[in-house]
Amino acid sequence: MNDNSKLSQAAGSIADKWSQSSDSVRQGLHRAWSERLCVGITGLSRSGKSTFITSLINQLYHHDQAQLGGVSAVMSGSLVGVKMHALEDRGLNPFPYDQAIASLSATPPQWPAPTCDISGCLLELKFKNTKNRLKPFQAATRSLFLELRDYPGEWLLDIPLMELSYSSWCAQCSSQFTQLPRSELIGDLLPALQKFDPLAEYDDHECHRLTHLYTEFLRRCKESEHSLSLIQPGRFLIPGTFKGSNILQFFPLIGCSTRTPSQLAAASNNSYYKVFESRYAGYVKDLVIPFYKDFFKPMSRQIVLVDVINALNGGPAYIEDMRQALANISDAFSYGQNNLLTRLFSPKIDQVMFVATKVDQVVAKDHDAVRQLLAAVVRQAMKTVAYEGVTPNIEAISSVRSSIEINDHGDAGISGLDPSGQPVGYIHPNIPSQIPNDADYELFKNWKIPLLNPAANGNYAHNNAIPHIRIDSIIELLIGDQ
Repeated sequence: MNDNSKLSQAAGSIADKWSQSSDSVRQGLHRAWSERLCVGITGLSRSGKSTFITSLINQLYHHDQAQLGGVSAVMSGSLVGVKMHALEDRGLNPFPYDQAIASLSATPPQWPAPTCDISGCLLELKFKNTKNRLKPFQAATRSLFLELRDYPGEWLLDIPLMELSYSSWCAQCSSQFTQLPRSELIGDLLPALQKFDPLAEYDDHECHRLTHLYTEFLRRCKESEHSLSLIQPGRFLIPGTFKGSNILQFFPLIGCSTRTPSQLAAASNNSYYKVFESRYAGYVKDLVIPFYKDFFKPMSRQIVLVDVINALNGGPAYIEDMRQALANISDAFSYGQNNLLTRLFSPKIDQVMFVATKVDQVVAKDHDAVRQLLAAVVRQAMKTVAYEGVTPNIEAISSVRSSIEINDHGDAGISGLDPSGQPVGYIHPNIPSQIPNDADYELFKNWKIPLLNPAANGNYAHNNAIPHIRIDSIIELLIGDQ
């Protein structure tokens, strides 16, 4: 290779590195000097996050025909257009909006695919500029850039692992696994883990076998009739680009509690304990911490979606599990009001919304009770947020309304279509506005929420707005102050 070729190759390499490293600089400058909001959107199991983001984008796109009576910019006519732009962050996949709309518009309609990795979209909202006598030559319109960041809720629940040693996490798991409903869901794996010697010599085949069984247990926790919320490590179920990596090959050695700290410290480097301790540390260092530092850095607002109705249907253990998960989430964020320096170098979340989803599963008179129930569930999380000077918001919505309300001999009920397209209807117990006591849960034991499909003949791919319940409240909370 001649000198000119070497110089050209070196220049190209430098250009590539500069292009990649300058992404974050450009984003920081945009955040500081442009009208821009970065919104993180996450949800606990089955909260309908992909559907929510799809509906949110759809309502903004079709604001001129959508039911957005709660959005001041729409009602005043100041919002004149919405356009989607390419993402600036090259490490972020585009949110699959077109595929999600195609699913909702299919025959029969299908719910959008759930989130399996990080993604995002960048929307430009164009507003009429109000006349300002001090600025006679200002442009007729101004733009607000709204960046939506989507990520699996399971990954967020890994963040508390940064404060837990491997042995402490094992002790936490040991306590959880002996309590309902996990003690039933774990089955024969529990005695196998209890008998497992953490100081035994590591065996790769046995490690893979038990890690697989442990991952299947986590899957049952998520995909059983009523999902549990606190599932760790979250990447075991949604590994993203780390699928098949050795960094995901470990499980809790709950037998650690039978050993003293000195015995564990003196364990052989080839023991299960030492191998798993190293992999756990690598999991936190290489997956959890970078996700927390890099992905969250631009965020200024956060939406946490919660399927509180499903948890209520499950019983007190599921509500308590959800309450603990949400309390852990609230500890994960750096809350506080933004200023120029924090927006540029160390942004903080200045607005938080806890949102109960799928309220179309209950009658309209109980919608506010769902909202109040969520407020009771997240009370501990709200205290954490309020301590940092941020007032959280609570709302109850349905991203895609898939039911209608009916009258059955004087009783209000719900009617919709099941996954096979057949009509289904039901009457449900009154939804409590506070966390019920054990006796009150008896009302819900015989009520099983039927699965409802999206309404047919939506044709949302042809400029139709998706029917919803109170998505306009979320939009107003997001952009009303802008």
